[in-house]
Amino acid sequence: MTSGRRSVRPPAPSDLHAEPPLGPLLLLDLAAAVASNALRAHHVAIEGDFFPGEIDEVTAARVLAHACDQLGQILDDYRRRVLARLACERRADPF
Repeated sequence: MTSGRRSVRPPAPSDLHAEPPLGPLLLLDLAAAVASNALRAHHVAIEGDFFPGEIDEVTAARVLAHACDQLGQILDDYRRRVLARLACERRADPF
């Protein structure tokens, strides 16, 4: 489950120059967060546990919202690793 609020800084121009995928991956991260929140708002039942007899649409919404949350975590991890590597490279070669 997401906290509902996250702050993500847009990549710096130098970071986008070195790693262009950071831009579209940020958009994917934001889209996943919005989709997850929208699914939870529309299908309030997915906030609780799965129950027998749940209709397929609600089950699919539950799985999709969870997948969006996981995608956000994976993207955040990737972004942190890339930015850490870029920072190390800049410290090693300031020119």
